[in-house]
Amino acid sequence: MIEFHFEEMQAIASQKFNLNDISSAFLRDFIYNSLSFEKDNIAPEDVEAVLREEAGGMEEEKFRLIKNHVNAFWFVVDMVKNGVEMDENKLKDLHEVLMDGLDIGGLYRRVDISIKGSNHTPPSHLKVYDRMKSYFANLEDEGMAPLEKIAYSHVQLAKIHPFLDGNGRLARLVLNYHLMKNGLAPIVIPYNERLRYFDALETYKVNKDIAPFIQYLIEKEKETLGL
Repeated sequence: MIEFHFEEMQAIASQKFNLNDISSAFLRDFIYNSLSFEKDNIAPEDVEAVLREEAGGMEEEKFRLIKNHVNAFWFVVDMVKNGVEMDENKLKDLHEVLMDGLDIGGLYRRVDISIKGSNHTPPSHLKVYDRMKSYFANLEDEGMAPLEKIAYSHVQLAKIHPFLDGNGRLARLVLNYHLMKNGLAPIVIPYNERLRYFDALETYKVNKDIAPFIQYLIEKEKETLGL
């Protein structure tokens, strides 16, 4: 069933999505919603102002959060266009783009953390390096179905939470990288669907059940493609 969905959507995406013609409306919605999971002071109009390069007077931190996210999105698009793999070094580079001028980027956390509202505790910082090595090794597993691998790229990164800040934004960019790399369209995960999104993540983190997130991913891809 999963493979059928993948091949069907891939064929449709080849007709409806163009890496060279990503709309500013999509970019606005993606960045606004992604940032909304972590920040509560950003509006769609703020993102539009930065995209139009008309953000004079905007506070520096807000501007930097949005501008970095714009740069990070185009960073992954360029990676897809040039056939560049999202390996450990590129992931750290992407995190550096997100953190530019805000905090230290590209370095795994050196402290243990917990996530408010989650029943899952991310691994100790002492285990992050090994978990990330396994993460990238699993993404090279040719036996994993494409949609499962795309979903895994997101949920496992969110589960490890390798950096001190920006993990959610990073994981949503990585998800879109793997979608586009596999011939699908990038998606927006709406902030107003956060309960379902978090439930799907939690089901994977606690029960190792990736199916709810795959189903959600299929729904979002179909919405993007107008199906």
